[in-house]
Amino acid sequence: MEIQHLSLEEWEELLPSSGVGPFHQPEVLTLMDEYEDGDLQLLGGFRGQQPVGLFPVFVRTRYPLRFVVSPPPGLSIPWLGPVLMPTSPKQRKREQLNKRFTEEALEAVDAGGLRTLFGFVGSPKYGDPRPYLWNDKNVDPRFNYALELGDRERESVLKSFSRDLRQEIRKREELDISITVEGPAAAERICGELKERHAAQGLTYPTPRAFTREVVTRLEDRTRVYVARGPDGEFLSGVTLLFSNGDAMFWQGGMKASYGGISVNSLLHWEIITDILESPELDSVERYHLGNALNRRISRYKSKFNCEPVVNYEVKSNLMVVARKAHTARQELAGNGLPDIRDWSLST
Repeated sequence: MEIQHLSLEEWEELLPSSGVGPFHQPEVLTLMDEYEDGDLQLLGGFRGQQPVGLFPVFVRTRYPLRFVVSPPPGLSIPWLGPVLMPTSPKQRKREQLNKRFTEEALEAVDAGGLRTLFGFVGSPKYGDPRPYLWNDKNVDPRFNYALELGDRERESVLKSFSRDLRQEIRKREELDISITVEGPAAAERICGELKERHAAQGLTYPTPRAFTREVVTRLEDRTRVYVARGPDGEFLSGVTLLFSNGDAMFWQGGMKASYGGISVNSLLHWEIITDILESPELDSVERYHLGNALNRRISRYKSKFNCEPVVNYEVKSNLMVVARKAHTARQELAGNGLPDIRDWSLST
């Protein structure tokens, strides 16, 4: 197998039409590159002339250290990592491909270098990180909720929800709330609300508002921005949705808000689910990713939608683990105990 460095045009041509989400799309990779100091490198694995794997990484040097990550931190990109394109349906050959591509990609980015900090968060489509364990990397599971919606009817989906969630949704008609699909400016507003909410809790939400706006602008018909407003048009809450290759993803938003004793976010999620089930424009979407399923408090709420936890994996070199622990310890000694999530030694 040979690893080649690809141009953006070559990447776009080789990217498969299934098994990849919005973050592997060239428009978003280009945008990430514009907002990060790291150098975007697009790796392609080839067996002869046949492409069998893709891996986008961002490389930054902070002397004497070198960081190789996918995705870069601070941009609200939940996952990126490798994409495999096996040519055989046989499990043994697929595992051999994964093993070889992993070994060659690690060598190509010098992930074993004494000063290299390597890490990535793979998508749920990349389900076998064992070759990284076999190459002395650390592998940790992450959990997200996904709601399967293919070939389902609106009422059957609603009936599967918890009783209190159904009651909230059915009270929508009693409330003077409008939920509309808006554009990039609304996505920027949602990002700003997240920044304010985090700041009020002494936390940092580093994603630039302009980055959020640009994602929605560049992905165009692969995004929707849902906004809930009160009777006077006041902003209550919102959700920026991204969708690609059968998956719709809750990306940003969901600020805690209630109106008339009802969770505004429950109404937003139901509006999105209804559109996925009924809108011709979303006919290709088969599942809705509601995001984080690891936080206990958030999981209690999202489990009301009768969704399933799905696993994706975070992979880190030993040096990345050590650097993260050291950074966290410094923050705790400084007295705030809050990690800077833009730091390249932290989770991507």
